Amino acid sequence: MKKYCYVVGAALLLFAVNGTFLSADATETLDQDSYQEAVDAGFTAEQIQQIQEMPDFSLENIEEEPAARSAVTFSTSQKNQIVTEAKRHLGKPYAWGGKGPNVFDCSGLTRYVFLQVTGKNIGDYTVPQEKAGEQISVAQAEPGDLYFWGAKGSTYHVAVAIGNGQYIHAPNEKEVVKINSTTYFKPSFAVRVIKNSNNNTNSKLVSYRTHLQDFGWGNYVQSGQTSGTVGKAKRLEGIQIKLDPSISGGIQYKTHIQDIGWQAWKSNNELSGTTGRKKRLEAIQIKLTGAAATQYDVHYRVHSQDYGWQAWTKNGQSAGTQGLAKRLEAIEIKLVPKNTPLATGGKPAFIKR
Repeated sequence: MKKYCYVVGAALLLFAVNGTFLSADATETLDQDSYQEAVDAGFTAEQIQQIQEMPDFSLENIEEEPAARSAVTFSTSQKNQIVTEAKRHLGKPYAWGGKGPNVFDCSGLTRYVFLQVTGKNIGDYTVPQEKAGEQISVAQAEPGDLYFWGAKGSTYHVAVAIGNGQYIHAPNEKEVVKINSTTYFKPSFAVRVIKNSNNNTNSKLVSYRTHLQDFGWGNYVQSGQTSGTVGKAKRLEGIQIKLDPSISGGIQYKTHIQDIGWQAWKSNNELSGTTGRKKRLEAIQIKLTGAAATQYDVHYRVHSQDYGWQAWTKNGQSAGTQGLAKRLEAIEIKLVPKNTPLATGGKPAFIKR
């Protein structure tokens, strides 16, 4: 029996007294027909209660963050296309069982978006959609993944992740398709329907290596791969970064070093940091120049002492810590098409005392 994101009238059934069906606060009643409609939709009492406890977003008056409002330009990445397609439907009305293109319920919206971009039917309601890909944590979710609310096997809500802890969803019959934040309504888990590929056209656009305590220079790694170590308490001491020769423009980077502070900008595979001086890197900034900066964004994140993986940041912003005497232990860098949303999760990208 199908289950949909559905609010029965203004209140949801939780129990019955003398044949009259009452809402959770017992201030409103549902007639027999409305109750039967909810039962026919396949809701359990637990799911009904969970849906009732969803925030009333129209009353939250949550403002969209600038990153969520900015348009995502077309790219060959299907995950970016998922975000773009979801944004096309902002403002459209909610309707129970709505599968588009003009009205949606929550699972109808996600089904329609993935069908348009990938040609794949990920399922008609939330539970089958849980099985459409690999389950991941909320912190691991990236733009184009799915957020779910509720226990696995009995979820009651689903949305499209768009980056920066935000998502697009069809909340309920009182609202329209809109953007909201995990800060106010945190998902239970996420699912990655479209797997990341190391063979995509961006996989070799940037290469980098780090000089590591007790190990020296490591091998070059490429877009999104880890350089350094995790769980070994080894400091990064230096870094070199370069772009593929096919890219016009350049890449610049500077590091904050123990006892030295911020160094000057280095570029195109020059050493930033030190070797042979036992000085830890504490923070880094990376930016593109020339034509590269008009076509791509550079995204990066660091693994810091005591903090672990910090959030992704981009385009010259600081990553790491300052004034806390914490070493960088690993870094990941990738070039992505211009205006690609940042992946979410982790401690703040930069922590300064």
